[in-house]
Amino acid sequence: MSAMARLSFVLRVAALAAGWPGVISPAAFAAASPSQTVPELFAGELEDVGPQFLLLAATRPRPLELWTDVEFTSTSNATLVENNPKSSSITSAQAGGTWHFGERAYRGGRLRFESGVKVQTYRYGLLVGPKEKINFLEIDRNNFDLLGAHVQAGWRRDGWLAAVALRGASLRNRGNDRVFYQELGLEWQAYRQWQSGLRQTWTLGLDGAARWSHTDSFGLLPAGWNNRVEQAVVAAFDQSLGRGWRLQPAVRLQGTRYTHRDRERSDVHRSFRLSLIRPLGSAAELRFGVGYDRRVSSEAAMADFAKWDLELAGSARWQF
Repeated sequence: MSAMARLSFVLRVAALAAGWPGVISPAAFAAASPSQTVPELFAGELEDVGPQFLLLAATRPRPLELWTDVEFTSTSNATLVENNPKSSSITSAQAGGTWHFGERAYRGGRLRFESGVKVQTYRYGLLVGPKEKINFLEIDRNNFDLLGAHVQAGWRRDGWLAAVALRGASLRNRGNDRVFYQELGLEWQAYRQWQSGLRQTWTLGLDGAARWSHTDSFGLLPAGWNNRVEQAVVAAFDQSLGRGWRLQPAVRLQGTRYTHRDRERSDVHRSFRLSLIRPLGSAAELRFGVGYDRRVSSEAAMADFAKWDLELAGSARWQF
């Protein structure tokens, strides 16, 4: 893999990690509304479907929330290439804290503010051998860590939820201990949920973002090269299977337009996720999932890719 190709791959992964896995993270969204979250569409990232939720009864306010999430993924296309993809594994571990500032009545609903921080680490090939080579390069050279922070305002009324957040992220490569990507995003979401039966819940909504970025490309790319605007539509269904198990299919269609004056790039990303979830007590859950992603870009230098993922994950959160 050439230096430019490797940089392109790392930047694509950075966009996934900083942009999609967590327009609102599962933990942050759970705090914004008394809810139980539906799992992500994308492995890791942060974390990248936007808020989907199951309404629960309100509980005593507890402003501090600590949370953690670990995910093991076997993927058919570890380096997000168009031709001759190679399978490998990705391990993502993250933890964070959120402070909820309380609720107030607003336009017939409830308005809540919060702020939070998180740390996340990505390890490639950990389950199949950290020195596994793909295209003559050890896959673990792409390992990186993420540090993020956000402030958010969320409003909910009956089955409606809307939110706007300001989120920053910094990505550091583990191999050379160098920050290679930084981003500031203004994110928005609007979701509607309704029940079609005692054990069935539907969620439909929009989420989007404007992102300003800095890429450390050793002078290869101009400033703001990865600035972009995103918009996505998300649909999800939750079916209770009894004895605590839940089945959750979800689809997401996202369009992205890059805004640098010297760039004319537009992407379309389609994603499908089928998850089986088992709560573990009142504060943790175990997730099994299978997913498919396909990204098509108008820029010839960017690879169109498709991949299948098989996931095992667990999460927990505590409120004080």
